[in-house]
Amino acid sequence: MAVDFFDFYGITQKFFIDKESLKSKFLKKAKLNHPDFYLNNPVKYNEAMEQTSINNQAFKILNKFDSRVEYILKNHGLLKESKNEIPQDFLMEMMDINEDIMDLQFEFNSKKNKEVKSKIQRIGEDLELKIHKLASEYDKSDVSLSNETLKILEQIRNYYLKQKYVLRLQQSLDKFA
Repeated sequence: MAVDFFDFYGITQKFFIDKESLKSKFLKKAKLNHPDFYLNNPVKYNEAMEQTSINNQAFKILNKFDSRVEYILKNHGLLKESKNEIPQDFLMEMMDINEDIMDLQFEFNSKKNKEVKSKIQRIGEDLELKIHKLASEYDKSDVSLSNETLKILEQIRNYYLKQKYVLRLQQSLDKFA
């Protein structure tokens, strides 16, 4: 059974967490479960190694906002490998940008490149603001997964998927720029 990283640290599942408290809990667990304390006991050593691995992974994921978003969405079954459909209306909006990127690949133009980059950056920043606003709403609500909180998570999921798409556009543009 997979370990819930929020439970592992004894913190409430939220998008915005106290990062200093998280770091303190991480260091405390790292010190408590250090494998070097158990060099003469193979069973305890293996348990400490497992706890250290979980601790490192949990801290890595919970320490960054974007990875926390992904983690929370996955925990609620809202991100699945084959079911991450980006809304069709958004893809239609992105069609012009994709065409601009293709044009730049064939015939690079510095001015056009800056325009497209700026447009992509504005869209990405707008999506990030929307995610932060909804995440704040979620954190203030009763996280017992009422219909309201589930709707918020679904909205976050949609913006998250759009944000990932925009990031791929940025990376595509950066490859040849």
